[in-house]
Amino acid sequence: MKTKWKQLGILALCIVLLFTSACDRTGQKETEQNSEAESQGSSGDQDRAQALADGKYEIEVTLSGGSGRATVDSPCELTVSGGQMTARIEWSSPNYDYMLVDGEKYLPVNTEGNSVFEIPVAVLDEEIPVAADTTAMSKPHEVEYTLMFHSAAEGEAVQSESSLEENKTEGSDVLLGSPQISSELTYTGSIPLTYAKEFRVDEYAGGYRLLTTRNEKRILLIPEEGKAPDDLPEDVQVLQQPVTDIYIAASAVMDFFAGLYDDLSCIRYSSLTEESWGIEEAKEAMEEGRIKYAGKYSAPDYEQLLSGGCKLAVENTMIFHSPEIKEQLEALGIPVMIDYSSYETHPLGRVEWVKLYGALLSREEEAEAIFEEQEEILKRVTEEISAQTEPSTVAFFYINASGGVNVRRSTDYVPEMIALAGGSYIPESTGKDSDGRASVNMQMEAFYQQAKDADYLIYNSTIEGEVHSLQELCDKDEVLKDFKAVKEGRVFCTTGDLYQRSLSAGVFIEDVHKMLTGKKDLRFMYPLS
Repeated sequence: MKTKWKQLGILALCIVLLFTSACDRTGQKETEQNSEAESQGSSGDQDRAQALADGKYEIEVTLSGGSGRATVDSPCELTVSGGQMTARIEWSSPNYDYMLVDGEKYLPVNTEGNSVFEIPVAVLDEEIPVAADTTAMSKPHEVEYTLMFHSAAEGEAVQSESSLEENKTEGSDVLLGSPQISSELTYTGSIPLTYAKEFRVDEYAGGYRLLTTRNEKRILLIPEEGKAPDDLPEDVQVLQQPVTDIYIAASAVMDFFAGLYDDLSCIRYSSLTEESWGIEEAKEAMEEGRIKYAGKYSAPDYEQLLSGGCKLAVENTMIFHSPEIKEQLEALGIPVMIDYSSYETHPLGRVEWVKLYGALLSREEEAEAIFEEQEEILKRVTEEISAQTEPSTVAFFYINASGGVNVRRSTDYVPEMIALAGGSYIPESTGKDSDGRASVNMQMEAFYQQAKDADYLIYNSTIEGEVHSLQELCDKDEVLKDFKAVKEGRVFCTTGDLYQRSLSAGVFIEDVHKMLTGKKDLRFMYPLS
C-alpha cells in the first residue's frame, strides 16, 4: 500500500514539473514576442525619423485636448539629428512652466514671451500624448493634450529657411573672382545684371559660357562643336551644348524653362508629380509623357536618369539636407546646378535668373526679352504711383491648420512687391529675426491688433488652399468679420500657382497696383464677395 502511495506521489510530482516547465516556456515565448514587437516598434519609429535627412524643417503640428483655448504655432521647427527628431513648440501663452513627454519633464527654453519647449518626437502622423503645466489659474494645473506632427503631402517635411542660412555667404569670392579660368579661353565680358546678385554669366570667344552661382561648382558650357580646355580648375564642371534631358528638382525654376521653351522639350524628368504642378505647360507635358516623374529630390531614380541620358540636374537649396544625393549624381556623371533665385532680395532679381537659364539653353535673346517685359511693367506701375499721396495699407496672410496667422516678415520680397505697387505692408513689426525665416506665425489676437484697420487684405492661398467667398474666409475665424477691409469688401485671394510663377513678379506687382486703384483683370488675385 505504501508503495502504491509512493508511486502516486512521484506521478503527481512529475505532472507538476511538466506543467511548470510548460508555463515557463510559454512565458518565455510571450516575453520574446513582446520584446520583438517592442523592437519592431522602436525600429519603425527610427525608420520614420531616418526618412528625413539631418537638418531643420518646418512641419505642421496639430494640438488637441484641454479647454480648446490654447494653441501652438504651426508649422513648427523640427530638427533631425542622428535619426532623432526634436520639435520646437511655442504655445499661445507665456504661462506654461513645464511639459511632460513620455514621463520626462521638459522646461521652457526661453525666459520672455510665450512659452517655448524643445521636445522629442517619436513618430509622425500619429497622436502623441503630452501634458503641460499652466500657472494661469489660481494654482498650477497640469493639462493633458495630444500633439500630431504631420508629414507633407509627398512624405517629406518643408525645409526651414533658417537651416539654409549657413549655405549663403555674403560677398562670395566665387562671384567676385576672376573669370580667367583657362589659357585656352579668351574672356570677352559678362552678361549685365540689373538686380540679381546671386549668379554671374561670363562669356568667352567661340561661344563658351561660364555659369557661376554662390558657393557651388562653376559650369562651363561648351558650344556644340567645341571641346573642353585641358587646364580647367577643379571646381569647374563641363557641360556640352545643347543641354537636354534635364531633371528638374526645383519647382520654382520650371517657369524659367517654360518661358524659354514653350514645349519644355529640353526637360525630360521631374521631381514633382503631374498633379503637383501649377505650371500648365509642365502638367500637360507630364500628361502626354514628354516629362517623366523620376523620384523626389531626396530620392531620385538614378537608374532612370542614367538610362535616359540625363545631362543636368537642377536643384534648389533643399538638396543641402541630402548632400549625399548631390554627390551621387555627380559621381554618376550628372552635373548638378543649384538655383539660388530665392535668395534675391529684389523681386526682379528673381526674374533676372532667366538670363542664367537663357545662357544654359542658348536662348539669351529670349531671356532678355522676358526680363525686359517684367521690368517695363514695374516702370509703368512706378510712373503711375508717383502722383499718389498716402499709400493704402495691405496685409498679406494665411490661417494655418492650428488657427494661427502666418504673415511675411516686413523684410521679405512680398512686402517689397506691395511697396513697389504703391501700398504699405502691415504688420510692420515683423522684421528679419535671428532664425532667418521669411514668415512668422502670430495669434489672431495679435494680428487683429495690427491689421484690423488695414485698407486691404490679401489671403495667401498657396499653403492652405484657395477660398472663394468672404464667408468661407471668415469661417476660418469669426474675428475677421470685424476687420475694416472685410466690412468694406476689400479682400482678395491669390491663385494657387503664384509661387511657381517665378517669371511674373512684375505682373503680381501690377495686380496689387490694380487692386489699390480699383482696376480689374487681375492675373494672380481675385476679389472675395
